Amino acid sequence: MALKFKSLCSGSSGNAALLWTDSAAVLIDFAPGCQRDCRVSLKEARKICGSLDAVLVTHAHGDHINANSLRVLHEEGLRARCHSGVYHQIKARHGEKYAAILSPFEDALTIGDLTVRHIRVEHAPNCCTTAFILTTTRRRREFKAAVFTDFNGFTDEHVAFAANSDLLFLEANHDTELLKIFGHYGSEFHMSNRKTAKFLHKICKASAGQPQAVILGHLSTDCNKPHLPQKEIEGYFNKHKMPVKFKIHVAKRCEPGRIIVIS
Repeated sequence: MALKFKSLCSGSSGNAALLWTDSAAVLIDFAPGCQRDCRVSLKEARKICGSLDAVLVTHAHGDHINANSLRVLHEEGLRARCHSGVYHQIKARHGEKYAAILSPFEDALTIGDLTVRHIRVEHAPNCCTTAFILTTTRRRREFKAAVFTDFNGFTDEHVAFAANSDLLFLEANHDTELLKIFGHYGSEFHMSNRKTAKFLHKICKASAGQPQAVILGHLSTDCNKPHLPQKEIEGYFNKHKMPVKFKIHVAKRCEPGRIIVIS
């Protein structure tokens, strides 16, 4: 086993995911709900991994980190690691109370046998938001996971950053036709299924091979359905004459997903 991944919850009501190796385990965002929910999630995560080393925070919005989750992390002695811009925005929202558990990093961060890097992505106005790649080496081969959630577009730099990933977690927030029917404020700051399909196709074109697994997350309740992002991806790949060789998983809004093993 090189990498394992498990979504704990994914959506506007709360986000948290777990990624681990034989010697390191991190949460990616942590806002499962109330303090009780946070404690339950940490307990379950530790049952799976044995221990937790850090929490990586993509941005300061309350469905990714908030006062409840910060308080529980503080009680449990877990450190939240993030871009310096995210660090300052979390402090601005929640004051100095939890500053001791917040640690910014700019370049590469080493956690056990994991190396973590981040890159800025465009999201809501005045909100510093990042994507992460996490890598580890087994038997002289590098394994790579990329996490892109809460963003509204991509550049060639983002494609290069995610290229050659063995596991990809990508936001697929809304279907454009359902958005026309239901409407939803803030959807313009998130990825449509079509944009996600295009991003994924470009990543695959830029890679030596396709990922082993793709997890689609942060689906809108009203403006998306679990089968629609996969349908969009398959249609886009077919149109561009590229086979889909990876397994597609959809992260559930309020329930943990299955463990995905990359080896």
